[in-house]
Amino acid sequence: MNKKGEVKAQYIFYIIGIIFLFATVAYFSYEYLFNLSDIIKAIILVCLTIVFFFVADFMAEREV
Repeated sequence: MNKKGEVKAQYIFYIIGIIFLFATVAYFSYEYLFNLSDIIKAIILVCLTIVFFFVADFMAEREV
């Protein structure tokens, strides 16, 4: 944060991006995962976990 609690614009974009990421995953799982087999669901879960790990690592490097 800047002086007197001002928030940088990049932090707002990071937060908006994370919100859209969670919304996308929620929509995807609600609409499509019910019809897939268990093995495909497991593969998607692993891929999403890896994506979230890299997003968290990216944000930690930039001290967000």
